Amino acid sequence: MRKTNDVADATQPTREEMIAFLRGHFRYYTMSSWNKSTSYARKVKISNLSLTREQESHAYDLIYVEDTFLEINERIREFSKENGYRYQACFNGRSSGYIVLIKGSKEPSGYQSYCTECGQLNYKKVLPLAKTPEDKVRNYVRVKNWWTKEVYSEQEEVKKHGLAMERIFEIIKEVKAEKIDYTEDATCGRCGAVSRQNFATQHQRVYTQGIGVDEDADFDAEEEWEHYSLKKRYDLVKSFDKMVDDCIERFKSICDNYKVAEIEVPCTRKVRILEPVAVEA
Repeated sequence: MRKTNDVADATQPTREEMIAFLRGHFRYYTMSSWNKSTSYARKVKISNLSLTREQESHAYDLIYVEDTFLEINERIREFSKENGYRYQACFNGRSSGYIVLIKGSKEPSGYQSYCTECGQLNYKKVLPLAKTPEDKVRNYVRVKNWWTKEVYSEQEEVKKHGLAMERIFEIIKEVKAEKIDYTEDATCGRCGAVSRQNFATQHQRVYTQGIGVDEDADFDAEEEWEHYSLKKRYDLVKSFDKMVDDCIERFKSICDNYKVAEIEVPCTRKVRILEPVAVEA
C-alpha cells in the first residue's frame, strides 16, 4: 500500500515545479496592447506550429476558409464549458496568432423565446395554451397588462368566463407579479413564421472579461496560494495547453487531408426599383 502512495506522489509535481511552470509560461494580452492586461497564452502562428513543408504550403490558404476552424472553435468552446465559462479561451492578436486564457462567466440574457425556423431571439414569451376559463382570463391579462384591476372586470373577454370577481382579482395580482411580457401569438418578427417557442430553462449569455490572470500573483505566498489553490491553477493552465495542442493537431490534420477549392454560390437579394404608377382608365 505504501508503495502505491509513493508512486502516486512521484507523479505529482512539487510546489517548486508548479510555480516554475506558471511563472515561465508564455503570456499575451487579453484584449489589445493598450489595455496592458495579460494572461497565459500560446503562439499559434503558422510559423510556430512545427508544420512540415507540405503542411505549411496548404496552411496559408486554409486559414482563410471558415470551415477550417469549425472543429477548432468547437474544441475551444468545449474547454470553456468544462470550466463553467469562468475561464475561457479565445484567439487574439492582429492576425489571431495567439490563443489566450481569459476570465468570464454566464448571466441571464433576458431572452424569453426563440424562432424554431430562423433562430431569432425575442425578449417576450409566447402565451401558453389556455385550457380552462382561468387560463383564458390569465392570458388575456398577460397581453393587456397595463390596466388597473377594476378595468379588467368590465371587459367582456373576462366576464364571459363566469369567474368570481375575487378570483379575477387574484389572477390579475398573480400576473402582475410575474413581471414578464407576452405576445398574443407565436409569430416571428424576422421571418414571419408562426414558430416561436419559449425557452425551457432560463437563457444564458456567455461573456468575457479583459482583466488579466495572475499578473501580479505571488505564488511564494503560501497563505494566499496554499497547495490546493496552486495545484488547481496549475491544472487549469495544463488543461489550457492540452486544448491548444488538440487544436494544433486538428489543424495539422486539415492541412494533410484538405485543400482549398473555389465554387460559385448564387446569391439572391432584394432591391428597390421604380415602378410606374398605374393610370386609371
